[in-house]
Amino acid sequence: MDILLQQILNGLSIASVITLIAVGVTLIFGLTGIINFAHGEFLMVGSIVTWLAVSNGIPFPLALILAVAAVALMGFALERGIFRYTLERPTNGFIVSLGLIVVLQHVVILFWNANQKSIPRPLTTVWEVAGVRIASVRVMVILMTIAVVAMTYVMITRSRYGRALRASVEDRDTAALMGIPVRRYITGVFVLGSALAGLGGGLLIALFPITPFTGGTMVMKGFAVALIGGLGNLSGAVAAGLILGIVEGFSAGYGFSEWTDAYSFGLMILVLLFRPHGLFGGTSGPKMA
Repeated sequence: MDILLQQILNGLSIASVITLIAVGVTLIFGLTGIINFAHGEFLMVGSIVTWLAVSNGIPFPLALILAVAAVALMGFALERGIFRYTLERPTNGFIVSLGLIVVLQHVVILFWNANQKSIPRPLTTVWEVAGVRIASVRVMVILMTIAVVAMTYVMITRSRYGRALRASVEDRDTAALMGIPVRRYITGVFVLGSALAGLGGGLLIALFPITPFTGGTMVMKGFAVALIGGLGNLSGAVAAGLILGIVEGFSAGYGFSEWTDAYSFGLMILVLLFRPHGLFGGTSGPKMA
């Protein structure tokens, strides 16, 4: 039982980072219909920025802010410069995102090589409770994810901005006719989703070393979480992230750690077979008149 609880805690900390990816993916898809597979590379860039900042003596909290800002700015530039021209053909946006994976990976390799990058753990305290070792850095990752996702949820469900955003998701053309600046909202969603990926990257490198190829593995799990919860469903993405963390904890706790990814994607396949729109229901992308 001690081992199981330990592994579930470890699984939840990784699932927290994956949830940040899933929330970004589901927000962008909900408004644009574009499945951005380069989102994992956004996370990787966030990790690289954090590594660069910490390596140059910048404290981790400030490095994390820089990572969020840098990746948000990158998301803004890519939406304005590339994705904006694929909105009428989301399949083109999907293909563009595949190309961006290779481009971003090789840019990082060109400037900073393909070796693993790591930083000293920002928190080193370890508590032991009932035989379970609780690393303070993992608690930090979980709590920060809860706080950020909760703020995102409140903004989308309670604020005037969120109401306009949901109207734009329901029908972009009708929302535009009602005076909602839909194009501006699309840019805002790309920036928000990118910022969440940047935060996830900063938190991930606090837990593990990363490489330019780390984003590929993480985005696949992020999409698994988004699909299990229901693509386009923010609450579903959060709940599915929790489910994934528990599943991975069970698999590692009972000696099947090498099968962790298989269990995660096996769960996704089962859910899609019996619940094609995810456990909590998703959207098929924005409705166009």
